[in-house]
Amino acid sequence: MPKLSPRVVRRAVILMVFLAVFFLFGYGTKKLTETPPSCTDGIKNGEEEGVDCGLFACNNYCEPDLAAPTIVQTKLIEAGKGDYDFVAEILNPHPNFGASEVSYDLIFQNDAGEEVLSRSGVFYILPGQTKFLILPSLTTENNVKSIEFKVLTAKWQRADFLEGMNFTTKNVKYVKSSDGVSSYLEGIISNNSDIDFNLVDIDVILYNSRGQIIGVNKTDVRTLSSGSERYFMVKWPFALGDNVAKYVVNISTNLFLDLNYIKRYGSTPERFQEYKKK
Repeated sequence: MPKLSPRVVRRAVILMVFLAVFFLFGYGTKKLTETPPSCTDGIKNGEEEGVDCGLFACNNYCEPDLAAPTIVQTKLIEAGKGDYDFVAEILNPHPNFGASEVSYDLIFQNDAGEEVLSRSGVFYILPGQTKFLILPSLTTENNVKSIEFKVLTAKWQRADFLEGMNFTTKNVKYVKSSDGVSSYLEGIISNNSDIDFNLVDIDVILYNSRGQIIGVNKTDVRTLSSGSERYFMVKWPFALGDNVAKYVVNISTNLFLDLNYIKRYGSTPERFQEYKKK
């Protein structure tokens, strides 16, 4: 192999140094201009387990890819001229996952299929729960021919701890007025859980002898301490009369909402995460 001259060696060394400086400069510039991974950039990067989620990277859990809650049935009840109550029976098929927020759209349509009234909102649903979404006192001056109800998105969370939630009712009775024009349902709710709750939801569904929903209403009880009882009542200002053959009282509370857990002895609120450990 012929011996290289000092000039060739010197040129080779200069070229290698130049390439090394060019590479390092380009790499450093790229690093300086790159946006570091974050939990709000809409990209799965860094140590994230999903898009902007992961316990180690973002201090949260990635939402599982689960099917949306199932709409079992919907019913529009005419309470008066242009006055409607709406109810949707919704099933959560997942026994170990609940949703802190489920978004929905409700659209009223006239004879021509035109939208005359709409409502959008969110509700929670517990693991394995059959939920009754009740929207009372919906008014419109237009004729309503049909409705369209859609469940849009759900924010799922693992929650396999419902054995700690225990509500019961007693002395529940349905009473109609002597003139048959109005009626009410009343009773007592008991909190047999070991947690104090800020808000407990009560949904009431009335059925006729054929198992059809003919009336719905809802109320809530605020500040229901462990071991305590509270009276509740819901009213209907229109005739149902002897058509009511059965009633169902559904009681639940939003276990995913930290503010729903009452402070104890001046401490911080009971947390959803702490309740899971009970």
